[in-house]
Amino acid sequence: MLGYLGRLVVALSMVAGVSFAANDYSDSRDSRVYRVVRTGPLNWFTGNLSYKEGASLVVRNRAFYAPKAWDKACPENTRVPSWQDWEVLIKDQFIGARKKQNMRTFVGAPSGFYEIGAGDSKLVGPEVGYFAVAGESKKAIMLDLNRGMYSEIAVTDSMAFSVRCVGDYDPLEEMNISRDKMVFTDPRDGKKYRVELRDSTKVWMKQNLRYNLTSAKQCFLEDSVFCKRHGRFYTYNEALKACPTGWHLPNDGEWRDYQKDQSKLDWDNLGRGGCRDWDEYCDETYTGHYWSSTSVEKDTGRGWEFRRQAHSINRTDESVMKGLYVRCVADLK
Repeated sequence: MLGYLGRLVVALSMVAGVSFAANDYSDSRDSRVYRVVRTGPLNWFTGNLSYKEGASLVVRNRAFYAPKAWDKACPENTRVPSWQDWEVLIKDQFIGARKKQNMRTFVGAPSGFYEIGAGDSKLVGPEVGYFAVAGESKKAIMLDLNRGMYSEIAVTDSMAFSVRCVGDYDPLEEMNISRDKMVFTDPRDGKKYRVELRDSTKVWMKQNLRYNLTSAKQCFLEDSVFCKRHGRFYTYNEALKACPTGWHLPNDGEWRDYQKDQSKLDWDNLGRGGCRDWDEYCDETYTGHYWSSTSVEKDTGRGWEFRRQAHSINRTDESVMKGLYVRCVADLK
């Protein structure tokens, strides 16, 4: 298992986005962007919350929050972590020979906590990391960077702490799929595809891939209008590399599972677009032809033909130079 530092490096190297899917989270209240990293079932902010309007105290541009501010401190769809959340993080990241280094990476520059008085506020433990812990009985967690240890401390209303926010990990959002619309956005060209979850383990595109690997000749009748309508044709070797990162061309077994319950297939969608057979084209109105990644005979790839009118399926071995469609599939993480 990667240590927190390793995970952090991976997280920061990923393409930025607008949600947990891209390992960034944008706070709509002030447009501040927070990097996040997954640990267990949660995405953790990698930096302290800095929403100043909701803070109880701001010192040198750092925000601190008294217990009465914790419930509304974090952005929408995130929250202050509970003690159980902290324990999962600690058991996953702050163990072994690197526990101190990982803890220091997590805390960053320690800032202690503040006792808020009638006059000047008093800083306590500036060399230690203190963070808010959600729960009916308010408490905080102390991370001792020198020893790599942690402990809970009792909290009063006059104390103000740093806050780290967490949000529930959503594998679909991480895959750049909007859960409400079930639409995937291809980061390579911005094209969108309706998707569906099958057997709770696979995400399938419900539309043919339209990613441009070569030219308009990938379209039915070499007309780009048909690319928009049906998707693009790909040779077998093109099909193997056409899907976005994290997705793949389904193999023969995945296609078998996909078409088991034929009553649930979208025949009007699957059984259109034909294929490209050298300079000839298959029936565009009533058939749709798709590659699988499986190859049984030399210079051929396994193809799946869906016939819309007859509601029938043919499984054939096609020349690797033939032009068929691609439906990409991804394993749900």
